[in-house]
Amino acid sequence: MRFLPSIAALVGLCAVSAAPNVKRSITSPSEGTSITSGESTPFNYVDSNWCHEGYTPITLWLSETAPTGLNDTGSLPEGTYIEYFGRYLIANFGLSALQPVPPTSVTIPDISSYPSGSTLYFSVVEEALEGTCPGGVSHPAEFQFTSVPLTVV
Repeated sequence: MRFLPSIAALVGLCAVSAAPNVKRSITSPSEGTSITSGESTPFNYVDSNWCHEGYTPITLWLSETAPTGLNDTGSLPEGTYIEYFGRYLIANFGLSALQPVPPTSVTIPDISSYPSGSTLYFSVVEEALEGTCPGGVSHPAEFQFTSVPLTVV
């Protein structure tokens, strides 16, 4: 019986090691990046791949306000965004890239109607589609999103 605390500690250690805290993040553009109409701004995103899929679908958006939710298809609700930049696939586990691959930059649409100093939000929605998670044939579709504020100049 004196081994029980040691076994419990070992199990706890394994549980922590088996569940790494992988956070999705937009690494570019960074928070507060200055943007203007027609300008190309660098883009890079680190996916969490919480579903452990071979490929992670993402969508890119620009909006007036920080998104607070998504519709049932994983999109920003109609009328809440300025620009939809498209849907892309991130290859995981060293797999070959599939088209379309995420761009290395995005071109800012016409934002001339927004005064200098305004804040707009660049967002990425990461998807895990129904039945695509290993071992989860009946797993429902799930979506996660993250945003960074950008400054109009």
